[in-house]
Amino acid sequence: MNNFRSLYLAELKKVVSRKMVWIALAAGLAFVLLVVMINFSSNGMTAYVKYQSDILGEISGQKMDESFFANFRDKVNAEISEHPERYEENNTQNSGTVFMYAAENIGQRALYFSIYNVLKDSDAVETVTADSFYEAMRHNIIHDGKVLGAAENEIDTWMKEYDSIEKPIAYSYAMSYASILEVLFLVGWVLFLNISVALCGLFSDEIRNRTDALILSSKNGRFPVGLAKLLSGISVSLVQTIVLLGGCFGIMFAFYGTEGWTAVIQNVIPTSPWNISIGGMVMIYALLAIVTSILFALVNAALSHLTKSSTATMAIQAAILFAGLFNIPAKVGWIAKIWQLRPTMALYYGTFCNMFLYGNLNNVEMSLIIYLTASFILTLYLIISYKKSQVKSR
Repeated sequence: MNNFRSLYLAELKKVVSRKMVWIALAAGLAFVLLVVMINFSSNGMTAYVKYQSDILGEISGQKMDESFFANFRDKVNAEISEHPERYEENNTQNSGTVFMYAAENIGQRALYFSIYNVLKDSDAVETVTADSFYEAMRHNIIHDGKVLGAAENEIDTWMKEYDSIEKPIAYSYAMSYASILEVLFLVGWVLFLNISVALCGLFSDEIRNRTDALILSSKNGRFPVGLAKLLSGISVSLVQTIVLLGGCFGIMFAFYGTEGWTAVIQNVIPTSPWNISIGGMVMIYALLAIVTSILFALVNAALSHLTKSSTATMAIQAAILFAGLFNIPAKVGWIAKIWQLRPTMALYYGTFCNMFLYGNLNNVEMSLIIYLTASFILTLYLIISYKKSQVKSR
């Protein structure tokens, strides 16, 4: 046990002692901070965000029924009537634009856009009713399912899930979670790149440093050495996941607060048919991030072992990253359906809008099964293959 602990610490030290690991992590954090700051500035700086939070915090928890929308319309129209001079420069624009500016001026920007994102028409927001709001929400969910290529039975199953949500839903000011969703997908790509940089030499560095003869002939045997390498790689991946996600969540919570944890998911993803809370969504994302990071680590380890080259490993990972940017059209059929399960999509908010079903499993459940199974297979492959490794001739 002590020998294995020493092996694990030695392999861990090899990984974390590489300057590129820390440079990549620092660059990743800087990128996340930059994206968050851009997002924050687009929503208004500290004073206005605090103003919105105070105003909308007063109506958080209220049911979005007819009286809720009537109260919203009345407040905005009152602002326009009482201060027409504020909107004179907008006279040449349509009334929907004036209505939007008025909503912003009374601290209801977040509420306005939560309604607009459902109705998708600035003019319709002026006359929004509970019926038009929920009718549009239901229509959008079905429409997105059809565009995705989901079958009628899949859409019907998900709509039963959506219909089980109590209506009218309760409104919640959940700006931090809405903002997190806007940058979380990018955090996933940064995580992918950071893990690639950190672990591209997990096995290949033995050959580059010409230490393979020493390691492969050690008295501890190849099994504990291979296992120590894998555990060190997974450990580094998990730490990077915690740091990047922690940085993203921490900054957003500091800017916007944590309100909205218990609200229904439709407050931040109006086209989601899921019947869960925003907090439940965050917990699922955290689980997906952890499982995905483990899979990324093992894929990097396998490529490093197969190619015997850090450069080749990075090149292949870059190709995987590039390929993951593209979607396969729904008309392709089951290939497009399987493609939706790719790990580089795991942290995309569309995860909770995806209406594909795999038997009785949704895309998150199927993704977790595939990622965990692939991780187990890769672990077995690496352990067995490493035991058969030969010292590379010079």
